[in-house]
Amino acid sequence: MEVLCIGALGRWTCAALSVAGLALPPAGPALAGAWTRTAGEGLAIVTAARRVAPITSLAGGPIDADANVTQVYVEYGLVEGLTAGAKLYVELSASDLETSSASLGGFLRKRIWQDGHGGVASVQGGYAHPVESVIGQGLELADPGAAPEAHFAGLYGRGWEGNWGNAFVSTGAGYHWRSEGLADEIRGEITGGYAPSRRWMGIVSLYGLYPLAAGTDVSLKIAPSIAYSFASDAESDTDDDTEARHARKVQLGISYDLLNGGDGLGVSLSVWQPF
Repeated sequence: MEVLCIGALGRWTCAALSVAGLALPPAGPALAGAWTRTAGEGLAIVTAARRVAPITSLAGGPIDADANVTQVYVEYGLVEGLTAGAKLYVELSASDLETSSASLGGFLRKRIWQDGHGGVASVQGGYAHPVESVIGQGLELADPGAAPEAHFAGLYGRGWEGNWGNAFVSTGAGYHWRSEGLADEIRGEITGGYAPSRRWMGIVSLYGLYPLAAGTDVSLKIAPSIAYSFASDAESDTDDDTEARHARKVQLGISYDLLNGGDGLGVSLSVWQPF
């Protein structure tokens, strides 16, 4: 594992920071965490999510707007300190097809600093392109706001471990260039997590989006979640605990825009599979 990915803390942070907030469109995974993956190891995450507005429609009330999200995310350690990743994102609305979208993108994350005591900093660049026409018929009227975009971000994270459990915090900010005359965006994230044991972890994320044009909405989403690992409860005497590092994990979370409550409430379920 990486120098900073020690014990249970590393097993959780290196995975959790890659998935926190994956199902939170549109400000949703602005960043993927500062940690890079070990060379030759990867992580695949499949997420299904649903967002409805108003919130009361979750209990069977009338729906003003909805979104059904499917996302497949993969990242892989190319060499020491360099991680590559790809993401397929599909959002479909039963109430308004013009809000549906699909995109395929990739990124590179390069670690530029670490202190050997839980701190790490990285830079990340990536590109995403709309693929509605490739997905299939029925998306011809998809979201006209979907356009090619590129991003560059700076990331910082720190982790702690002790007899009380393990914890981490990750922050970052990125500039998103959007083509076709759409407003560029500044996106930021802060995510914190606490694992009282190697099976359970609680995660809370804040995702901010600031469009660089008048007349567009600023967004600030909060996303609490809980994750469970199928790893054995047995402790390892070494950092190279293959069974724990490759254990499947599930994450259940919700998301809510603190500035735009009319967007409704999102519920997501993710399955992580390291390889």
